[in-house]
Amino acid sequence: MQHHTSIMMSAIIAATGSIASADIVRVDEFNSIQIEGFENTSAYLEYGAVSIFEGAGQVSNANGSWVHTAGSDLYYFQFSPYEGSKQFGAMEGAIQYSFAEAQISFGGFFANLSDVEDGQVRFYNGQTLIGSDTLIAPTSREWTWNGWSSDVEFDRVEIQSNMVSMGYMLHDAVRILSTQTPAPGGAALAFGGLLVIARRKR
Repeated sequence: MQHHTSIMMSAIIAATGSIASADIVRVDEFNSIQIEGFENTSAYLEYGAVSIFEGAGQVSNANGSWVHTAGSDLYYFQFSPYEGSKQFGAMEGAIQYSFAEAQISFGGFFANLSDVEDGQVRFYNGQTLIGSDTLIAPTSREWTWNGWSSDVEFDRVEIQSNMVSMGYMLHDAVRILSTQTPAPGGAALAFGGLLVIARRKR
């Protein structure tokens, strides 16, 4: 009986693991009707959740600190938004996107204002971490596309820089899709770094 119970528990754990672990691949820039450029977002040192995607989502600081939208003077750096007149970020803490409905694809343009390369992105389904990846963000202060598609739905995404403070990462032209977008050549997550498209605002 004890052996039978052990086998059942192992099967349950294995099944749970397969649900929690997603196959997430890096993808090229994709189009969506849900693109957030923060143009209509008023968040000057906002400590709470800010509505985005015309009410279909919220963005906040996962560490309880503030978030901020501004033009070219964000954090005292003369850095222009990727498009439009605003960009989004925080001096410290991870940025948390949450969605009213589960999504399959997520992407946007990101720029690093620190002297530490890159960052991290984490995908959640409820409280379960389903996958993570490196967010490519060079210290050359260029806008860089990062996008992913998952075979498991997610309703929350967290993004942070590799600084101790986790901040100084700018966001713009962020988008979501409730469907998968093709991965270039079927490339897996591990090869995603080769597929980044870097573009600089002129």
